[in-house]
Amino acid sequence: MIHNRVKILIFALILVFIASSIAGAGEDEGIKVKILDVLSKFPAQNTAERDTLASEIIKLGPEGILETCRHLIPPGEGDDARVRFALNGSAVYVNRKGAENERRMFARALIKALKTAENNEVKAFLIRQLQIAGKVEAVKPLSKFLKNKRLCEPATQALLAIRTSNVEKALLKALSSTGGTNRITLIKALGEMRSHKAVKKIVKYAGIEDKTLRGVTLYALANIGDPVAEGLLDKVAVASSPYDRAKAPSLYLLYARRAAESGRKRKCVQICRALIKNYTSPDENNIPCAALSLLAEILDGQVLADLLAAVDSTDKTFRAQALRLAENQMSESTAEKWIDKMDEVLPEVKAEIIAMFGRSGEKTVLPIIKQALKSKDKILRLAAIPAYTKLGGQDVLMDLIPLLHNAETEELAVLKDALLMLPSRELVSAAASVLEETPHAGRTVLIEILSIKKAGEYVDMVFAQAKNENEDVRWASISGLENLVGENDLLRLIGLLKESEKRAEILLIQNAVVVAANRIAEPEHRADLLLTAIDETTGSNKADLIRPLARIGGKKALLKVAEETNNEDPKVQTAAVYTIANWPDFNATKKLLNICRTTEEKKYLYLALRGYIRLVKEAELTPEEKYAKIKETFAIAVETEEKNLILTGLESIKTLDAMKQAALFLDEPELQVKAAWTVVRIALPRPGDSDGLAVDEVISVLKKATLFLDDSNMEERVKEYIDKIISTKR
Repeated sequence: MIHNRVKILIFALILVFIASSIAGAGEDEGIKVKILDVLSKFPAQNTAERDTLASEIIKLGPEGILETCRHLIPPGEGDDARVRFALNGSAVYVNRKGAENERRMFARALIKALKTAENNEVKAFLIRQLQIAGKVEAVKPLSKFLKNKRLCEPATQALLAIRTSNVEKALLKALSSTGGTNRITLIKALGEMRSHKAVKKIVKYAGIEDKTLRGVTLYALANIGDPVAEGLLDKVAVASSPYDRAKAPSLYLLYARRAAESGRKRKCVQICRALIKNYTSPDENNIPCAALSLLAEILDGQVLADLLAAVDSTDKTFRAQALRLAENQMSESTAEKWIDKMDEVLPEVKAEIIAMFGRSGEKTVLPIIKQALKSKDKILRLAAIPAYTKLGGQDVLMDLIPLLHNAETEELAVLKDALLMLPSRELVSAAASVLEETPHAGRTVLIEILSIKKAGEYVDMVFAQAKNENEDVRWASISGLENLVGENDLLRLIGLLKESEKRAEILLIQNAVVVAANRIAEPEHRADLLLTAIDETTGSNKADLIRPLARIGGKKALLKVAEETNNEDPKVQTAAVYTIANWPDFNATKKLLNICRTTEEKKYLYLALRGYIRLVKEAELTPEEKYAKIKETFAIAVETEEKNLILTGLESIKTLDAMKQAALFLDEPELQVKAAWTVVRIALPRPGDSDGLAVDEVISVLKKATLFLDDSNMEERVKEYIDKIISTKR
């Protein structure tokens, strides 16, 4: 009886074991399925989605992370991009605030995966994820790779990122038993960590023949800032190769900065001043500039003497650096020192100091700059004008205006820029008050200022100057009218237009006429004064009055221009055809088509046809309506230039008829390329459109067009589109 009970108990235990084994296997399979499901969703579209997916992996615990790692494969053996996105996303995710337990669990899982990974590239990837997520727990496992030629670099970078208290010890230990590129990697890392414990171990490599190892060692010693580096760097600067000597100053400056940071401020100052003294060649001015900047940073308000001395340099770049540093430390007391310095330097340097004053914002120097405005040295005057304006603001206006009387050409430009920085109301009032008494050169500046500031209240003064005998004044006035005139000035402008003989001036006046006319509220009345003047005028003056109508428009104006296209005077007729060809609205198409059909002048036909095609293209018509309009010109276009215009009109009309018409020109040698592009633009979908022309007739036309395309990329697009049409028909 007892024996049977034992048998039953043993059998029950076996069943429990089998059941638990099955359950365990089921759990493993479940994790695999879940991981595959999550991986299929990578890469994430945004940060939020990435974090959501990463959280699903983390919730599966160490086994889920290890299962994800098992899907990594060596480069070249398949695509594991999704896996890498997932692990990287998870590494970032566990680094969030308040997730220390998840981070530690993730890091330990990666460490476990590193132990079983066989491929170095897979290991390198896992190490890079530890660089993101690892902390103290990862230092010892990562240290094992510091002797590996392939993995030393990623492991070192990971340790540098972790940088816990035990990292320095790990790097120092590895340095004692490694060589080659690994030694270089480790020395550089110890230098970046500023490891003073490493100095005794690495100093022996500072004079080695290996250029790379020597350079890394010198960098490390300089960055550590240990005093032993100073003698070595000094030796490099004097006795080494040109390459090492060129690198030495930057290492010296790095060492100097580290010396200051460690409390040896005097040593830093000494090195900076030595570099400034010893590097004076123009091709090495970056060295004293950097040294002076560091000096200013270390000495702060006590660097004035060094900056004052720097402007004695013959190197302009070095002086500019000194003055940039000086402007940031300017005060009333330091300004006095700079004013004294101006008595010791050449005019060029004095001008640079004045410019620095302007940038500094220190207003106590205004009297000195004001004196420079009237200096006999032009270089000082040119520097003083903008500096005085920046510091003085609107209060300097009446000091600057009188300078226009005697200013030279270069000064006038500087004065104009300076005056335009001042408040508009005061500026235009002052400019107008002295306009007529200012000599011609300065007067042009005042007129330009009135125009730029759109001071329409002074338009009468500018009109008066538009008849000045001085060409510069007259040009400035006529140029400026466009910004000043209103509708009430139109009659005067018409009079000025009739009187002008120079083509350049006529074009400017026409611009002003258009502005004034378009200020009239009622569109149909905008051209009235011009139309009256046209009826009263003949010859070239009439032509000049007609041309602005293209930018004014109106039904009455259109009728008048159409009438003048039959004028017996060639100048007037040409102006009329040109004007109607550039008409702003669709109403001109009938007139233009009539010119195309009736004119015997090729230039008029071309102008009218071009205008007609333009208006049809711009019109709010259906593609079919546009094609019907352009079809009316088919019989008119005979010359190649005219047919080119037809093709230009057709290319924006996506209809089968338009494409067939364009295809007819594929047989004309001079039009084949243009026709081919037109066919393609009609047939293929435009950017943003889903469909192009996709009927059977398109295929043969496109195949023919590709013979004449001059773009291989477009040829490929056309072939792909043809294949698409064919595939949709099957």
